[in-house]
Amino acid sequence: MGPLTAFIAWTVSSYACHQMAKLFLTNVGIVASHVTPVTTAAALTLVQIFFCWLLTTTTWETKTTDVDEDKTNLDLTNARLRANYRVALVMHVLSTFLTNWSLARTEAASTLAIKLMEPLVSALAQRVWHGEPLSYSVWVSLPLVIGGAVVFVSDDPLSVQHALSAGVVLAMGSNVLLAVRNLAIKGLHSGQLNLGPRRFSWSVGGVLVGMSVLVLTAVWWLEIVDIVSRRSTLAVTSLLLSGAFHVTYSLISTSVILRALDVVSHAMANVIKRVLVVALLYVSGSRSASGVNAVGLTVAAVGLAVYVRGKAEGRRKMCSKNTSMNRLKEVTCFHLPKSRFFVLITAMLSLLWYSADVNLSKQIRTVSCELKDRFVCNNHFSRDPQHTAVKDTSTQNETLSPFGLRWPPVPQNTSLLQEWGEFLSMDYIRHPFDTNRLASTLHTNDEVVWELQRLHVQVLTSLLAGRRHAMLMDFATYENKGDPAITAGQVAILKRLNVTIVFSCSTGLCNKKNLTKAREISKGYNSTSLIILLQGGGNLVGYPITDFSRKKILNLFPDFPTILFSQSIWLHNRTRSHLNKCREIYSHRENLTIFLRDRQSLGLAQKHFPGTKLMLMPDMAFGLGRVPRTMPPTHDILWIKRADGESSRYKVPEIPTNLSVYVGDWLKWTTNKGKTPMETSFLIAFNGLSFLQRGRVVITDRLHGHILSVLLGIPHVLIDNPPYFKLSSFRRSWTAGLSNTVLVTTGEEALDQAQKLLKKYNNYLPSIVPS
Repeated sequence: MGPLTAFIAWTVSSYACHQMAKLFLTNVGIVASHVTPVTTAAALTLVQIFFCWLLTTTTWETKTTDVDEDKTNLDLTNARLRANYRVALVMHVLSTFLTNWSLARTEAASTLAIKLMEPLVSALAQRVWHGEPLSYSVWVSLPLVIGGAVVFVSDDPLSVQHALSAGVVLAMGSNVLLAVRNLAIKGLHSGQLNLGPRRFSWSVGGVLVGMSVLVLTAVWWLEIVDIVSRRSTLAVTSLLLSGAFHVTYSLISTSVILRALDVVSHAMANVIKRVLVVALLYVSGSRSASGVNAVGLTVAAVGLAVYVRGKAEGRRKMCSKNTSMNRLKEVTCFHLPKSRFFVLITAMLSLLWYSADVNLSKQIRTVSCELKDRFVCNNHFSRDPQHTAVKDTSTQNETLSPFGLRWPPVPQNTSLLQEWGEFLSMDYIRHPFDTNRLASTLHTNDEVVWELQRLHVQVLTSLLAGRRHAMLMDFATYENKGDPAITAGQVAILKRLNVTIVFSCSTGLCNKKNLTKAREISKGYNSTSLIILLQGGGNLVGYPITDFSRKKILNLFPDFPTILFSQSIWLHNRTRSHLNKCREIYSHRENLTIFLRDRQSLGLAQKHFPGTKLMLMPDMAFGLGRVPRTMPPTHDILWIKRADGESSRYKVPEIPTNLSVYVGDWLKWTTNKGKTPMETSFLIAFNGLSFLQRGRVVITDRLHGHILSVLLGIPHVLIDNPPYFKLSSFRRSWTAGLSNTVLVTTGEEALDQAQKLLKKYNNYLPSIVPS
């Protein structure tokens, strides 16, 4: 096997092994949530070592030319080789276990990034074991490699909690064991170690394949009869594949790469391989990369360049000076062309830079290119604002949500070309109060929904920082249709971001028993792999029971990052005293980020909740995407009129006889219950969408009557609720540009504006079902 072929095979098999291992560990965590990470790591290690034992063979032949007459020396040599072999075997098993345990505790990219520090460990081990001094190039290069690796692990390299997490410590332990293993194997190479694949007879090979097929068939059948989880076959398949790929990359590493290089150079080659593996993990979507990640790898690459240059110079001098020496008779004197090395490094970094913030870059390019093309090629293009406000016929580049709804494509608005580029390149985490700059310039339902979904995806991608597991707390299962719609939107966005919900509890069921269960589940994760998510809504401060529930959750998971999804603050006379308790609950929470869904609420949060990260973010129900009308209306006007404490107590005027108007609240529009709380939440949310479709146009004094009408594309009138101004504050923040909505304060104004909307959009609205 040639050097380049060996390196490529080493990289690909290592990537495949770690991907399959992570897939197994993730699915086992879902199938059997009670199983601990150490147990799953031990099972994975057992299978991988079994494959090694089954598929490889190890022998050595001692050179006895000079010791044939000296049996004592021969015995000592064989004893030394046996000791090295035992050390190598034990270290291989233990290092494999620690690597798998680290993968079970953190993301694969983080585990491999920490293992970039292996050259330092190997150099120190070689210095202690063989007494070999470190060269100047090693002293210069190793700090660069290590520093780059540390920066590469996290967007926050100064986070002590992250740097000392269990997954990182386990990966570092694996580094030490691998260095000792490699030194022991290098000692075996001097005794003519022969490590390679075992020669199977057809019968043995057939038994191996037959056993694998039998196991997979059995698990598949157990899935069919619902005895085991639907993910079990995937878990077992990834387990077997991980074992096979583990054997492949271990053989290449110890028999090909390590035979040709010294221990430190092998570790440096391992760095290049692992960097490529991590880049592949980023590109495949296993983790999201940032510019900080790429900077860290750039520094590490500079360190590698220094090391390779120094090593090449040293080898060239050694070869030119000592080729006649007996101890170098079997050494092949070659040097790596610098041009090839730097081409490799450049390609590697280009791959990572490309993967860093790939979603944002893609959005910027897509928006800019599409709008520019339309501006240049279709400058005569014009659209009927009345038509597009009701029905956007552009389906280019749109995709479907996990629930079959539409995620709108890039808006066709040429006038915003330059503004898009500036705004889309913004880091909203650093500018958390400037997220709605474009809202007032968006006029169609598709444009608004696209922009608000883009903000959700981009901000959550940054806050997740590669985490792929979440707990969703306090989701809604009551008949206020807006709150379950928020739940459905939250779940849709999490699916879009490939985040698995490992635990959830609905309002009233986030009790002591279930939270204790959640705490036990959280022990299988750490702060780099799990995030806590709290239900959005309009109950911050205004409904004390929800604040006390969130307090329990925040106190139970202080070490995990937590997001309180988009909320409005409802501050009224009855809750003024409760505000002081809310200050204690929500202030100075370093791990908490609160989304505020309007500027009025954001101002109150800035005043009362210091020391906690705050962001202006739209309502989470927009995560559902655009919803097509699925039923004809039964009324000209569907009027949602609430009768609780948030109503402004306006009066409904006399209705003209030529209009069919339904007036009522959707709280009484009851929904059948599902088999699970989450199913119930979705049933209520989509029942709310059906409720609104009963009108050709809508009048609403509920905020989610407005939001769901936007998703449906139904023209509607908002009645504000002074003195709280919940609806007007949200509309000013996010939907002020919509051309098919009107804001009023009285019932008379609402009826008048609704009739104008009926006339304006008459040709585009569906007809009423005959009575």
